[in-house]
Amino acid sequence: MIVPGLTIEEDPLQASFQLASHTLDHRVVLAPMTRMRASDSGIPHPRTAEYYAERTTPNSLLISEGIVIHPRGRGFPNTPGLYNDEQVQAWKPITRAVRDRGGVFFAQLWHVGRVSVPSQTGGLPPLSSTKSPLPGSHQLFGKNNIEEPYIESQAMSETDIKDVIQQFANAAQNAIMAGFDGIEIHGGNGYLLDTFAHDNINDRTDAYGGCLENRLRFPLQVVDAIVAVIGRHRTAIRVAPFHVLQQTLDSDRIATFKQYVEELERRRLVYVHMVEPRYDQYSTEGAFSGKLEVVDLGERRCGDEFSLWTFRRILKSTPLVGAGGFDANSARDAIAEGKVDLVAFGRHFTSNPDLPRRLFEGLPLTKYHRPTFYTPGMRGYLGWSAANRF
Repeated sequence: MIVPGLTIEEDPLQASFQLASHTLDHRVVLAPMTRMRASDSGIPHPRTAEYYAERTTPNSLLISEGIVIHPRGRGFPNTPGLYNDEQVQAWKPITRAVRDRGGVFFAQLWHVGRVSVPSQTGGLPPLSSTKSPLPGSHQLFGKNNIEEPYIESQAMSETDIKDVIQQFANAAQNAIMAGFDGIEIHGGNGYLLDTFAHDNINDRTDAYGGCLENRLRFPLQVVDAIVAVIGRHRTAIRVAPFHVLQQTLDSDRIATFKQYVEELERRRLVYVHMVEPRYDQYSTEGAFSGKLEVVDLGERRCGDEFSLWTFRRILKSTPLVGAGGFDANSARDAIAEGKVDLVAFGRHFTSNPDLPRRLFEGLPLTKYHRPTFYTPGMRGYLGWSAANRF
């Protein structure tokens, strides 16, 4: 059964797609979603395998929650890691559960940079492109659900940069050892790599600051280091040109991200993952707190340029995953028009483990439960029912 008026062959959401060596059976992707169910030492919860397996359909793409690459890159409690052997071993039954159901599983590698506080970094100041701290306090969620004031960051030295590049490469190798099919670098949301790209955050005067080429140097070095150890066919990245979060307000985001994406296209990665502008302009829900900073990004002035079309036209040989506020109809339209190749769904996947089927068949969606997104325990994590079968 599918949406009335469409056969399976006519439904863009159910069209197959070749992603590197993987033939996907449909275009619906599990978006990376932080859930904070890991141990204090970054070991994923024993029931994490159930969570991902429930959301796996044969030959579908799943992207993991953000996985920390190094203790100093952690920003939130109870987030998993991939920087030691115990963590690698703990991920193996999870990746096996996805593989047993026929899924393709990518690990999202995460270093939050200055979006952290000393309680999460072992008492050390967070790393960033700049010393300038974020304003206010950091919400920690998790078991204690408290806030901690942001502090001045440590502006990374060139030695720090080399160390973090190696940490990303090591985590990528660990991901493959753990059974993931590939990795997605988290390059958005004002986290570490994003602080180098935006000119309103990056105030450096060395080879990693100033002109656009310099500001993109570190993120691209991370990409190249990972490609060198696991291959371009296993390497992807998420960037968010229009996502206003943690002060990401570049003075000319179109020019900045056009050059960024041109560099990524030259590298022929397995995919680039991007967030639609409407996520910030029209959504009533922010990334973590549910609060949204509404900012005029100049959409009216930019017209069609202020959309993922700008980057789709650059990514001629690299698949594009789109995310941000899609429903079944808008996802179908974006795929049919060629604006994106695959569509990632987040919040609705938390409460609808059978989301692809519901989208294909036009079935109602179960409303997600925001208060349990980042809380411990299985409530809101497991136990969601599939739609009735007729």
